[in-house]
Amino acid sequence: MHSTWTVQATPPGHGIDAAAFEALLDVPTSDSPASGMLDFVNAFAQIDYLSLVEYTGSVPSQIDGCSHRDARPNITAECFAHYKRHFSHLDEVTRLAEHVQQESQATADVVVLHYGLADIPDPGWRQEIFEQARLTGRLSLLYAPLAHTAFAINLYRDESLGGFEPGEIERLLVAAPILRKVHLNTLRARRESLSPEVRLGLMLHTLSQRAPKLSRRECDVCARIANGISVDGIAMEIGVAPSTVQTLRKRAYAKLGIHGRQQLMRYAC
Repeated sequence: MHSTWTVQATPPGHGIDAAAFEALLDVPTSDSPASGMLDFVNAFAQIDYLSLVEYTGSVPSQIDGCSHRDARPNITAECFAHYKRHFSHLDEVTRLAEHVQQESQATADVVVLHYGLADIPDPGWRQEIFEQARLTGRLSLLYAPLAHTAFAINLYRDESLGGFEPGEIERLLVAAPILRKVHLNTLRARRESLSPEVRLGLMLHTLSQRAPKLSRRECDVCARIANGISVDGIAMEIGVAPSTVQTLRKRAYAKLGIHGRQQLMRYAC
């Protein structure tokens, strides 16, 4: 039977070596964010492979994947393609990803799910991916850094290392909130390459953190202004009259002490 945990923040009393954080510094601008994340988690437990996955509804897409050891081939893309085609609908992480996307706003929670080899619910999935690739299990860190957007960091290890021990899982739970924050910073750094929906979610999240004095409607308007949407376009999207959008914009700017879109962009980016 698989096991799950939910964590929000790194608990007190867990000192993390400064050298471990060095691997995270370049993640937001790296060509392979998974590589820096993998180097970081190896400060907590020995991990051979990391696969970074985005969910749209129940459909997973691999963003990045890597192998920890240079001599070990990166099998993540090949395994993920086979998994997506045949087995993703059987995965508890897929169900959890759909659930967190139904939330109306981003959450700090990270849901951690562990599948040992014996826990995998389908013999074909177990044989064709885990046994063939010599994997002993998977630890998935699932989170929604933006509303309606879910990601999973999937950690795998080779059979030469054995399965995940309880102490290792406990240490990786400490790493989970840090990885979530790093990935959110990565999304911010790559804002222009994101879909309009993700850019909007990212801006809403940023405004909610930096401008708590704004009402939800004022945040909705400001986030769309910052993303270049016109007053008429905003009115259509949120279902109000253009005059209401103008009123909300005026109130928001007064609360923030700004006078135009460029100032809003500097405030929110």
